[in-house]
Amino acid sequence: MLKPLDLAALIDRVWPLAEEQGLCPGQIHFELVGRDGLDGLASQQGMPLRYAHWSFGKSYQRVKDANAFQRSQVYELVVNSDPAYAFIDSCGTRGQALLIIAHVLAHADFFRHNRCFREIPHDMIARMAAHRRRIAGWSGQYGSQAVESLIDAAQVLMDFTGESTRDAAGGLTADDVMGYVARRAPLLTQWERECLADLRTEARYFWPQQLTKIANEGYATFWHTRLMRKIAAGAEEAWDTARLNAQIVAVAPPALNPYRLGYQLFARIHESGGLPAVFGARDLYDDGGLVRAWFDDCLAEQAGLAVYQPRADGDKSRMAGAETVKSVLQRDLECAGMPHIRVDGVRSNPSHLYLRHVHDGRDLDFAELPSALKLVAGRIWQAPVTLATIRQGSCREMTHDGTNWLDRDS
Repeated sequence: MLKPLDLAALIDRVWPLAEEQGLCPGQIHFELVGRDGLDGLASQQGMPLRYAHWSFGKSYQRVKDANAFQRSQVYELVVNSDPAYAFIDSCGTRGQALLIIAHVLAHADFFRHNRCFREIPHDMIARMAAHRRRIAGWSGQYGSQAVESLIDAAQVLMDFTGESTRDAAGGLTADDVMGYVARRAPLLTQWERECLADLRTEARYFWPQQLTKIANEGYATFWHTRLMRKIAAGAEEAWDTARLNAQIVAVAPPALNPYRLGYQLFARIHESGGLPAVFGARDLYDDGGLVRAWFDDCLAEQAGLAVYQPRADGDKSRMAGAETVKSVLQRDLECAGMPHIRVDGVRSNPSHLYLRHVHDGRDLDFAELPSALKLVAGRIWQAPVTLATIRQGSCREMTHDGTNWLDRDS
């Protein structure tokens, strides 16, 4: 098990080399955490002081199950703040810790430079701690059921706070459904509006991370690979480092491995323009932009990506070509894979909320849609909510008033 003095010595080996190569990670507070602690942090998206809610317990169990069945394991978590916080698995070996420290330094550098994070407040740990206290106070004053039901309904909307990383005041753009509802829902009390505003602030903090999963993890993987090749390591450290790196970039179908794809994209950028090009891409791209600019036929094969389609007469394979793979990948990465939902400002009024789904070829999950609209209609808007969408090529309007569900042609 690693001790604080071990960690400090390993940091002293990696940090000067990282700075020599051009990384500027800023100040980072490193902390060793046991695996249960890391799993708990992962269940709360890496933040140590969030409000209490049953969904975090469900997330924790999912993380624990993934570890138990060896589907994934959390080795580190980095909080984008000033200073940044890095939580590292204390049960790892020295070789693993060397790689993880290099990975953390690259994450911190990415957070400081990528355009998507320019408007992110750097005091979110303190803000979330304040939100936790406020929510606990409302639970004591108005009852835990009132607060928990509001959070349940708010979670339906927390991926729809505006697609841009530039944050306008809540509810002023059509794609900020959560902000609009918090402002305009006719029967909400003041504490409920404040609670929704706090939850929206937290959702906005995580939004750039959703947009840059491949870019961020790929950049960190590129740098830990590069730094580990340059560092003087003993045989045991080198073996542990290589084994962990192999696990990180392994193909695991049918899931997309963002570490592998992102690393290969940044390796291609480095081949094209050296480190200046890598730093330029770090500053500029989210996932969609990175794939649009640098994904090609060769990368589709290297990353182990495929799209299967119905076999036409005479075709020997159901695998689509690389252009189709790229097109599907770009579509799936746009807006972090979230549906494009808009407030229909022309139709919405205090007695009825109208939403519009901008269809991109993918239908919504109609098994979950009734319960989602029920939560919003029954707990937040407290009046009918209608969502216009397309289902299997047919224009539909789905309405819920908190009690009854209606699905009709539009």
